[in-house]
Amino acid sequence: MTEFLRTLQLGAATITLINIGNLHADFTEDGQTIEIPVQSILIQLPEANIVVDTCLYDLPPDSSYGIPGYQPPPGLLARLREIGVLPERIKYVIITHTHFDHYNGATELRDGVYSPSFPNARYYIGKADLDDPDMQQALQDPTSLAGHTLAILQRLNMIELVTGKQALNDSIQIIPAPGESPGHQIVRIHSQGETLYCLGDLYHDAHEIEHVDHMPYWADQSAMLSSRAALADAALAENARLIVTHIPGIGRLERTDSGVRWQSV
Repeated sequence: MTEFLRTLQLGAATITLINIGNLHADFTEDGQTIEIPVQSILIQLPEANIVVDTCLYDLPPDSSYGIPGYQPPPGLLARLREIGVLPERIKYVIITHTHFDHYNGATELRDGVYSPSFPNARYYIGKADLDDPDMQQALQDPTSLAGHTLAILQRLNMIELVTGKQALNDSIQIIPAPGESPGHQIVRIHSQGETLYCLGDLYHDAHEIEHVDHMPYWADQSAMLSSRAALADAALAENARLIVTHIPGIGRLERTDSGVRWQSV
């Protein structure tokens, strides 16, 4: 099932894109759905292994996100072990934002107890997302998703709250990019003159890149437009490669007469 894995060398960094499965999603209020992948990213550097978004394909049978008859590929932890990366060797986990499909694999059920999927990692989350009143309420409910993932990490003092640009090392930088959520953040990887951004849900499909004012109905439009403009300027200037959680593969931005568009690489 190698079609669900893609590896790229970026200077001294090895980037592995892992598709944990496809969903039906509706980003507008008109009820029109599209099929999208859900992708986690592994970054391997000489000094550290990093995971961006701990995705888990775990949908209830009646979920509107489910695709009838669909069989997902092996999960994130299984794919990591398959390529020789043990969960214990992950040093940092960056969660781009606290929508369910980006953090629901933060813990796993072992012998009836939820435990961190990456037991030796620090988990980096935008403070504004964790401070959200609905999230605060969910964290107090052990039956909720947040209650058996992020609340576990909180109790174990494994979470680092991000409030601004933050460098993890010389190669990895977390950059706030609100809009999809108040604490949404993206990741910049720079190694030996090459740059790649992991964009989370800054965009959801290639159409939104070309039509920058198109976005989900729940997004903060002003914040999203500002975050998208900042990323576009930086990515074009650096000729950066891009990974977006719900756009298959790897791409770049290409300038057009009216703005930019996605170009697969």
